[in-house]
Amino acid sequence: MKYAANVLPIRVMCSGRVSPHFILKAFQEGADGVLIAGCHIGECHYGKGNYITAKRIAVMKELLGFIGLSPKRLRLEWIATSESKKFADVVSEFTEEVTQFGPSPLRKVRFKGLVERGGATGDETLRNAGLEK
Repeated sequence: MKYAANVLPIRVMCSGRVSPHFILKAFQEGADGVLIAGCHIGECHYGKGNYITAKRIAVMKELLGFIGLSPKRLRLEWIATSESKKFADVVSEFTEEVTQFGPSPLRKVRFKGLVERGGATGDETLRNAGLEK
């Protein structure tokens, strides 16, 4: 499958393997959006990976809002491996949507306070990241 030049697919065995750290690291490294596509609920080959993912993404969207990013920059879709057209459509739609937001403000920031050290909290994290309100 071909992708736009600005799309970098990363395959994992299960959406449940996508840790919050990976998502934050993607934004830290310059991603304008992160799309996670997993098996439909109840169809996970590894048991409950998609249930875990659904819970994680809900929390991650709140965290993104806290650090100054639109939660819409993170999207979760349930897509079976046989639904290649749906996958292509979702990728195109998400790419267009994220483009409307413009570049991620984290692209300019080395967000070590939250991602790598995990030490700073609250206003200190925002100040260190250059995202003060």
